[in-house]
Amino acid sequence: MENKLTDLTFLKGLAGGDSSKLSKYINMFIKGTPDAMNNLEKYLAEKDYESLRVTAHSLKPQLAYMGIKSLEETIKTIEFNAGHQLNLDAMPDLIALLKTECNKAMIELEDTLKSLNS
Repeated sequence: MENKLTDLTFLKGLAGGDSSKLSKYINMFIKGTPDAMNNLEKYLAEKDYESLRVTAHSLKPQLAYMGIKSLEETIKTIEFNAGHQLNLDAMPDLIALLKTECNKAMIELEDTLKSLNS
């Protein structure tokens, strides 16, 4: 697969080579991320910038654990802009990018789970 979004090097170290732990962490990301994405969109629509900031903040380590380096700046920008109520007109595009890339990453991670469980 060309240019993977995810790099599980850190997570594999965290799991200590235990594939059941690795599967657990990946499953937690796959199950929790769609809700987080929906919440980001909801909070933006409601102009609840503090909840938007908190949700973005909570996603940062999850993205890092999955090694999704391409979204580091995006999630930091969402968190900062929500917290300071800056560049709010750019927020829908940033959240859309985050959602699109997370969806791609989840497909990669589901493939990883299949190979771990086979």
